[in-house]
Formats: sequence, C-alpha cells, structure tokens
Amino acid sequence: RTMHGPFTVCQTEELLPSVPAEKRRCRRRADLIWRFTTLLIWLLHIFLIFLLVQGVRDARSDRTLIPILFIGWQFVHLTTSVLGDFWRFCIWGEVRYRRKTRLVGELGPAVDIIVVSCGEEIDIILDTLRAACAQDYPTFRVLLSDDGNDDRLEQAVYALRKVAPCELLYYRRPGEPCSKKGTKAGNMNAALEYLDSISSDRTEFCAFLDCDMIVERDFLRACLGHLVQEPTAGVAIVPQSYYNLPLNDPLYQSMYIHNWQDQMERDTLDSVWETGPGVVFRRQAVIDIGGFNEWVLMEDIIAGMLLNGVGWQTIYCYEQLQWGLVPDTLAGHIAQRRKWTVGTVRGAQIARFGFSKRKLAQLSWRQRVVQVWYCISPYVMATQRTLLPLLFLALAGAKDRLIDVHDPQRLNAMLLTALSIGVCYRIQLIATGYHSSYRMARRRVEGSIWLSPYLVLTIVKELLPKGLAGMPIRFIPTGRLDSDLLERDQKLRAPLWRRLTVMILQQGLWYHLGIGTVAASIVYTNLITAWRQPSRSATCGEMWSRTLAPGVDWLIYFDIVAPLYYAFAPPSVSARRDLLEKSTCGDMETYYPKCGARVEQWNWYCLLRELPSVAASATCVWMYAQFCAR
Repeated sequence: RTMHGPFTVCQTEELLPSVPAEKRRCRRRADLIWRFTTLLIWLLHIFLIFLLVQGVRDARSDRTLIPILFIGWQFVHLTTSVLGDFWRFCIWGEVRYRRKTRLVGELGPAVDIIVVSCGEEIDIILDTLRAACAQDYPTFRVLLSDDGNDDRLEQAVYALRKVAPCELLYYRRPGEPCSKKGTKAGNMNAALEYLDSISSDRTEFCAFLDCDMIVERDFLRACLGHLVQEPTAGVAIVPQSYYNLPLNDPLYQSMYIHNWQDQMERDTLDSVWETGPGVVFRRQAVIDIGGFNEWVLMEDIIAGMLLNGVGWQTIYCYEQLQWGLVPDTLAGHIAQRRKWTVGTVRGAQIARFGFSKRKLAQLSWRQRVVQVWYCISPYVMATQRTLLPLLFLALAGAKDRLIDVHDPQRLNAMLLTALSIGVCYRIQLIATGYHSSYRMARRRVEGSIWLSPYLVLTIVKELLPKGLAGMPIRFIPTGRLDSDLLERDQKLRAPLWRRLTVMILQQGLWYHLGIGTVAASIVYTNLITAWRQPSRSATCGEMWSRTLAPGVDWLIYFDIVAPLYYAFAPPSVSARRDLLEKSTCGDMETYYPKCGARVEQWNWYCLLRELPSVAASATCVWMYAQFCAR
C-alpha cells in the first residue's frame, strides 16, 4: 500500500493480464517466432520478385506487359505487408504487464460518471445506469446526458433516482432529438459544461460510458488506482468486452485480439489507444486538448493521440470491467465499422498523419511510429484487402501469361519460394493465435478481408469534395443500427429467400457474389485450358504461368465470400435479458452478464472454414506431382 496525498493505493503482486509465468515465457517465444517469420516472409517475397524480374528479362516473348504488371502487383503486396506490421518491430523485449491496482479506503477523489445516449432502448440504458450507480466507490455521481430527448427515459431516470445509492442526474442539451451539434462528442462536451454549471467545485476526474456498457462494481477503484498513482496519466482505459457475441463469431465482432495483444503492445510503447467507453479522464487533461473533437465522428482514439501529444500518459487497465453489445445484424456491423473508418480518416487529418508539430509536439519516436501507422492503416488495408484482389482478377483474366516458365530451374525456385512463404504465413498465424486461438486469429483476417470493400467506399466518399460525395456519413449510435431481418433471432428472423434478397441486393453482398463468381470462372477456364494441352510439360507450364503462378493466393476469395455463408446460416443469439443475471445493490436491482455470456463460444463448425485451404494445398501438390515432377 502506498499513500498519495490523502488517498491509499494498493498494488498486489499479481500481474495483469493474469497468466502463469510459464505462459508469459511461451508468449515471449511466440512473439519472437512471429517476428522471425514476418521478416522471413518479407525476405522471401523480395527474392520471389527478383526471380520474376529475371524471368521478364530473359523472356522469349515480346509480350511482357502482363508479367511486368504482375511484378508491380507483387511489389505493392509486399509494401502493404510491411506497412501493416512495421510498428510491432519497435518492441524487442517483453510486452508490459501491470500489477493489479486498487484505490482502497473510504477516501477517494470525486468522480463524475457520464452516460451518453441518443435514442437507444430504455431498458438497455437503465441497466447501464444501474451498474454505474452500483459502484463500490466513496464519492461519485452519475449523469445521463440524453441527446434523444426521450420523455419516457427521463421519467424512468427520476424513478431510478429514488432507489439509487448515489446522486443520479438527467440532462438534455438544446436541439432536435438525435441531430444535435457535434453528435456524441458534442454531447460529452455539453455534459461536462452542465456539471460545471451546477456545482462550484469541478471534479478532478470524469468517466464516460456508452449507454449499452455495463461496468463492474470495482471499475472506478481500478481506474482511479492507476490515475492517483500516476500524476502524469491523463486517462485510464479498460478493454471493451461483449456478452452477446454469437457462436463462432462469424463476422469477427470480438475485440479480444485487439484488447489482449494489440493494446498490450501499444501500451508497451506508451501509446495505447483510448477506445471509447469505459474510460476515466483527468479533467485537466481534457482541458489541455481543448475538449473532445466534434468533427472527427469518433472522438476516442484521436483524444488519446492528442493526450500523448501534449505529454499525458494513457494507461491501460488489463481487466474485463465492462460488458457491452455488438450490433446483432450484418447491416449494423458494416455501418459501425464504416463509422470507425470515417473517424480514422478524419483523425489522421487532424493529426497530420502523426506529424502535427503543434498537437503532437511531445510524442516519443515510438509513439509517433504507432500514430503514423494508425493514420495510414485505412489506406494500407484498402489497398491490400480490396484493390489488390481486384487488380489480380484483371491480370489473371488477361490472355497473356503472368510469368515466364521456359526455365524449369527458375520455375522450381519460384515454387519453392512461394511454398516457403505460405508455410511461414501459417506459422505466423499460429504464433498470433497463441495469445487467443488460431481460429480467432484466422477469423480476424477473414473479417478484415470481406469488410474491406465497404471501407474503401467510405474512404473514397470521405475524401471526395462535398459536391461529389453526396450525403456525409452521419454518427449513428451502435444501439440504433437496426435491421428488420433480425437474422440472429431464431423465432423472428426473416425467411431464407427474403434474407438473401435483401442482403444481396440492398446490403452489398452482390459484390461478394460477383467477385466469387468471377474468381471461380477464371480458375475453371484456366485449368480447363491447361488440361487440354498436348503434353504434360505443356500442361505444367500453362498451370504455373497462369492460375497457380507463384505468389498468387486464391484463398483470399474464399474470405471475400464469407458473408454469403452468414446469409445462408446466421447464428442464433438469446434475447438480451436472458444473457444477464439479476443482482441487487441496496434497494436497487442490477443486471450483469452471466458467466456463460462472458466467454466466446466456438464449436466444430469453425474447422470447416479451413477445408478450402487444405483442399487447395492438396490439389496443388497433386497437380505438381502429376504433371511437373520429372
């Protein structure tokens, strides 16, 4: 225990995340394996490009345009791979673990808990307010700042106030419901101004919760323990966890890898992201960055960047202390991720891609590397996940060959290099999956690939002049991202035919269906052409110069059509109230997620998604042995 002024902070010997010492050593080895295989992939890719250049230089044909474009395609692919992961190489030692910290005793700095809402379901908001009011903390008050101007909600808050064990306030700022200036960030700024106006003494700390986030009772004690102990800390952040994730998480809505791998690595570099709800700010830190930016659409991560830029620390609390809801429809999930992308694009402009001298003057070089990566990440992912697959289909559909195969030794060298890249990539994925699981790591890759086309359109729309872009993307709270298909409700979901019609024609799955059809047509046509060649050597040359050219990854197109699997067989999720268990705090009822809802569930079906890669690998080996082996 240590004293910090009148406050007592207790730190245990337990390190968080709570894992045995042996598992920490295994994680260290997995990180080293990941770094080694990543570097090896890049070097092998460079060698493959070198072999392709040699093939063009020694080509017997004058028709070298397509092979040259294919080399350019490979170079861009390598460049995006490097840009996607280079920031992780700033860490060469062990990632940071933090000791479990609590503010203890009957004294604590006053805290305002602000819950922001904008038209969400009243029951969801009330469950959040109950959990906020049930904090095991000496001095705090709770404010609901309602941009939805909901009279029924206001009455419900006044009724809850009678049994709440703390001061509970309701506030709505002037303006039309759900269309007020600055959206969520404006609501947060207005809430702070309102609290300052009703009391003479400004509280030193303020916490923000989304209205669908249920916090554990020791949320404030955990966060304030870090903030009191670290006077240079501007914000304490807890990971976002969810209690309504479906079986096998088919759309990858989990934040698990983000929370327990990406954020740990950023925290090691002193640049952890401030990821929205479940945060406690020092009020002076909010003042130093001029409040929350109301233009950026997603105020959270840019707020953390600006805090680092003016010298404040961002502290990550490695405990699952809040539980929220993911969108329960495909349309809602896509809309949420598009909103996040707009926030990233606008945040990059505010930060001048990490190089703003005025706003980010006090960043360390490692912090700046992370911020630069964040700013360029939408463009890197758009190129790698959408533009490159489209460009490859154009190259593969051309009449000319992708590579020259007249030199058998060079062809074998290319094939061996491509095989080595594939093996290293699988090892890299397994190393990534050590922190969570292979299936979760694999699902994250799949999710980023199929979602990318929607984000590309979002980026283009955001960068176009207003006259060409049309209606700007508006901030819509996650709780209002509805779809009448109700595909995860086993009783109310739309029939299969209507579900497919709406998702394909109105929600964008026509793109996935079209790309999958084109890819399958090109593979089929090229393989039939190769099969009809007069000799085994001619068949071998035709296959490996077109469809199965070294450096080609057709498996990405299985990931692109993943939403079609979801449309055919969406998972079922229980009603929200059935995922919660009732508790009490004094005279007030509270609801917290059941133990089973706190753990992500997987079954044998996730293994079926690996069958395409196994079948494709086996087919390539058989075809090489059948037609190319000497």
